[in-house]
Amino acid sequence: MLDKIDILSFNLEKLQNAFVTLGLKKYNASQVYEWLHNKMEFDFDNFSNLSKENRETLKKRFYLPKLEYKEHQISVEDDTEKFLFELQDNRLIESVLIGHKNRYTLCVSSQIGCLLGCDFCATALMNYERNLEVSEILLQYYYVEKYLREKNETLSNVVFMGMGEPFLNYDNVIESINMLNSKSGLNVSKRNFTISTSGIVPAIKKFTEEEHQINLAVSLHSVKDNVRSQLMPINKKYPLTELKSALVNYQIKTKNRITFEYILIDELNCEKKDAFDLAAFLRSFSSLVNLIPYNPVGEKEYSAPSKKKQKEFYSILKERNINVTLRETKGQDIAAACGQLKAKKEMDNSETK
Repeated sequence: MLDKIDILSFNLEKLQNAFVTLGLKKYNASQVYEWLHNKMEFDFDNFSNLSKENRETLKKRFYLPKLEYKEHQISVEDDTEKFLFELQDNRLIESVLIGHKNRYTLCVSSQIGCLLGCDFCATALMNYERNLEVSEILLQYYYVEKYLREKNETLSNVVFMGMGEPFLNYDNVIESINMLNSKSGLNVSKRNFTISTSGIVPAIKKFTEEEHQINLAVSLHSVKDNVRSQLMPINKKYPLTELKSALVNYQIKTKNRITFEYILIDELNCEKKDAFDLAAFLRSFSSLVNLIPYNPVGEKEYSAPSKKKQKEFYSILKERNINVTLRETKGQDIAAACGQLKAKKEMDNSETK
């Protein structure tokens, strides 16, 4: 018996080649691709412009991977929604939908768990299991886009800031963006995508050579190596000097603005001296800095600084002509930080066994 193939992970060229091998026509592949990636229809029986014989061939040789909605939480505090999905192998992932002024941004996951162990992150509390397939990334987008269309809304932007380090699943992340960008699919502009990395320097260099339209964000959180290494162990492998060099080269080659994410953690990285040092570090870049008050995670002893301290830090950067925003913490009532809902669900399941 032949193993069935995940049809949703095939771009149009691969699908056409597969169809020719099966004795089908290239135009049949184009029809199927449009059903899947433009109309977001995932039942072969509904592919009405294909013959019954061809639909039966699809069923025999291909499968559509499962993304089953398990839980949906809507914040009463702000326009944030969280989706918990179950995959084909019963593993769980999360996506977060953030609304702002009639625009919607989807935060998608790229891995199940994460290998990097960032000390402030909920995903670090769970085991790394595997990379997501192209189809599993796409299905997060398709599920939420269909959900919004029922309300006459649509997604504006996608950020790879969910569970996992996107640059450790580089090929699948880039392929999913290329397929969403495809004219035969939803034709979403690459400018609407942002990949957020913890600082995987070799992948940043590869990204610099290959992708000049997709936006880049960097989780920074400190410009002191000792503090950043405490928060983000990856800094021991790729310290700030290497990271900065790669990012300067990225900006020279692409001319793109870089977004820096900076979580404010009281008594660790948000004193006045930290703001002065951050401003000095950023002089090398055309950038936007997002200051994000720490969102409590599990048993971690970190805490967010006072509102006054947050505003002081923001003001120091602003006075030095740094392009900076101070974000309100989103979705605290629904545990919207990446990985929190999955961790809670798994804990609940283990307690009921």
